[in-house]
Amino acid sequence: MGWRRIPPLLQYPARSAILKKRLDWEGYRMLMLREMEYVYAVYQERSFSKAAQKLFLSQPALSAAVRKAEAEIHTPIFDRSTTPIQLTAAGEYYIESIEQILRIRREMETYFDALAGERQGTVQVGAAAYFCAHILPGVIEQFQMQYPGYRVNLLEANARDLRKCLQSGVIDFSIDVEQNDFNLFQPAFWQTETILLAVPSAFPVNDDAAAYRLSFDDVRDGRHLDPAFPAVGMERFAAEPFLLLKNGNDLHRRALKICQNAGFSPRVVMQLDQLLTSYYVACDGRGVAFLRDGLMRHVQPNDRLVCYKINDPASVRNIMIFHRKNAILSPQASAFLDFLRSGRLAPQAL
Repeated sequence: MGWRRIPPLLQYPARSAILKKRLDWEGYRMLMLREMEYVYAVYQERSFSKAAQKLFLSQPALSAAVRKAEAEIHTPIFDRSTTPIQLTAAGEYYIESIEQILRIRREMETYFDALAGERQGTVQVGAAAYFCAHILPGVIEQFQMQYPGYRVNLLEANARDLRKCLQSGVIDFSIDVEQNDFNLFQPAFWQTETILLAVPSAFPVNDDAAAYRLSFDDVRDGRHLDPAFPAVGMERFAAEPFLLLKNGNDLHRRALKICQNAGFSPRVVMQLDQLLTSYYVACDGRGVAFLRDGLMRHVQPNDRLVCYKINDPASVRNIMIFHRKNAILSPQASAFLDFLRSGRLAPQAL
């Protein structure tokens, strides 16, 4: 009878068992990571249907995967009785654990990227919708002209979610107004902006404040920053209807403080999610709005609003670049931070 080669795994039964266990563990580990990815996507989107679209899965398949993860920990992760869905107490711990794993994994990748001195890489930047839509695309374009091998990804989120993403290591930087989380994050000054009061042109109060009026062109071209343009006292507008951004936004807190300093509480007729929405609702004559001055460089000129400088120190705020304290920045992230702080940006990018 001729010689027949015996498969290696069958020659040594003990080795076969060890390798089988190793393969089983690898499969389990990959399945566990995939389940965590699915759960985290549902948490981020606050919806099974939106998460399924993001993951290119059917909703039943995603629901089954999440239920399997819940079965493994013997408790629900999501409260499905609310809209949008919310985390249970166990779910909050589960998500915190996922974010720790993501942070550790990202720190490890960053360390070895830095050790290898690789030039290719991606910088993850998070910011509010205004920056993602109007400011950062131009900034990134100029950055990549100097560093053509570097990539920058943008994550649009509100201030609360940006802090969570930065803390967990999902993003390298967040760009936001000055805040007090200095124990967790390292701040770097980027630029200063002025908050203006925008009043519908048809409001009679504009006649009484004619000496303080700013045109659209005054703001767009930066002439409003000249000390020769006087700032108005907010008490003139105490009786007007106000449009505010929702609670949790710095501009919501700042607007209330400015009004309080002027001796009144604003009559809020509408609270909105986005600054741009507030601008257009004000243009429609629904109320007085607080707007960042840079917005006028990114919208079409119109005469439906009259703008005013506000006589209150809280109307000026700093825009900061935040990264985690003691984080190891990759060469790409360090280059991006240096670029932002260097002042090498062309004015039209801002």
